Amino acid sequence: MRRALRSPVFIVAALAACATNPATGKREFSLVSEGDEVQLGQQEAQKVAASMPALQNQAVQDMVKRMGMAMAKSSERPDLPWSFTVLDDPVVNAFALPGGPIFITRGILTHMNSEAELASVVGHEIGHVTARHSASQMSKQQLASLGLGVASVISPTAAQYAGIAEQGLGLLMLKYGRDDEMEADQLGFRYMLSNRWDPREAVKMFQMLARTSGGEKEGRPPAWMSSHPDPGNRAERAAARLKERAIDPDSLLRNREQFLQTIDGLSYGQDPREGFFRGSTFYHPELAMQISFPEGWQTANMPQVIAAREPQGKALVQVQLAKGSPDEAIRAFFSNQGFSNVREVQVPTGNQPSKSAVFDVATQQGQFQGVTTFLVVKGRTYQVLSVAGQGNLQAVDGVHRQVMASAKEVTDPAILNVRAPRVKVVKLPRAMSGEEFYSQFPSVVPMDEVLLINGLERGSQLQQGQMLKQIVAGTAR
Repeated sequence: MRRALRSPVFIVAALAACATNPATGKREFSLVSEGDEVQLGQQEAQKVAASMPALQNQAVQDMVKRMGMAMAKSSERPDLPWSFTVLDDPVVNAFALPGGPIFITRGILTHMNSEAELASVVGHEIGHVTARHSASQMSKQQLASLGLGVASVISPTAAQYAGIAEQGLGLLMLKYGRDDEMEADQLGFRYMLSNRWDPREAVKMFQMLARTSGGEKEGRPPAWMSSHPDPGNRAERAAARLKERAIDPDSLLRNREQFLQTIDGLSYGQDPREGFFRGSTFYHPELAMQISFPEGWQTANMPQVIAAREPQGKALVQVQLAKGSPDEAIRAFFSNQGFSNVREVQVPTGNQPSKSAVFDVATQQGQFQGVTTFLVVKGRTYQVLSVAGQGNLQAVDGVHRQVMASAKEVTDPAILNVRAPRVKVVKLPRAMSGEEFYSQFPSVVPMDEVLLINGLERGSQLQQGQMLKQIVAGTAR
């Protein structure tokens, strides 16, 4: 029977899986049909929508959609169900899902300075879709699932048990190879020109991304460059492509002022309204709740969960909203299979209603022990879950009680009324240097960061009437 599988029918099926890609002109092997590609992309787009909020700014959404749809319709796959969405996320990132959904973050928009720069990123992402890079990876079983921010903070074993990866983005992300990146750059260049966008702005975009990679905390690259590795000399290649074409640059569009006017007022960086850490204490202004973790632990604020990890990965604590009363929530939690030796305990939580229990749990990675408490803060039920390896219950119970003792309502007006910094676009009243601009129009972020998001270097000379971004303190809405 095994030999029967190697029949001519199998050979014909394999040959049918080889076709010429209309975007790249290459023969490609793919066992993933266009229908499968579209279905997967739609499924993952739903996960994105459930985990990351769309930016509540219609003008920005309309700008990205208008530009994206025009470029997609001029591509070799115009009939895909294309969609373009701006996510309210501070990370410098953009990504494409199989079959047409494309996402741009607020964070990368605040680092751009023209519609043509935006077109360079959107065109690149469209290129990944038209070249079927994701389908190719699927055929090779090289898909990767990434819960944003989780992998670098929470150990895989603990994350699998505690459900942090599932509570995070759960987004299907593709880490492309350098050949794919070069191909997407070339296709993006093609789509820019077909819509009269100036490809020279792509050079500025790549330069900004390269500078960002060297300036972020601990030297980490922006998320866009993590999943889109630099094939090397990217900016130089972008400049060389334009020289190869007999095109009058003056006939191409940049739309700098229109772009800056559209993003004027956008939040910049992490929005503290969604929660923030000061040291080891987490504050959530919207929920009026605060909670502290042990000093020195690694912490993460994700869309649906707060997590803290012991430096050696021996224990973790996570906090999230729960449904119902503490009694109802704890019954629902332990209704899942796999728990054993569940027994109720008393954990002090002040005068707040609460329910606590310790337990054992078996996973594919081994045995774990933990303690969980469901408590009410300002009318909302939260679950605090602490877990460690077998035999460490006493230690993790002590940490859990320490964390529980810190959970309380926030009453400090300065925290309750905190607002995110915002982009403010200004028109220069006279010619000046970049340093003079920072002095005359001060920002709440360092000068080098302001120069970066404006595409400037130290010593840059600016013209009267030029529009630039400063970052100002947020004000009450």
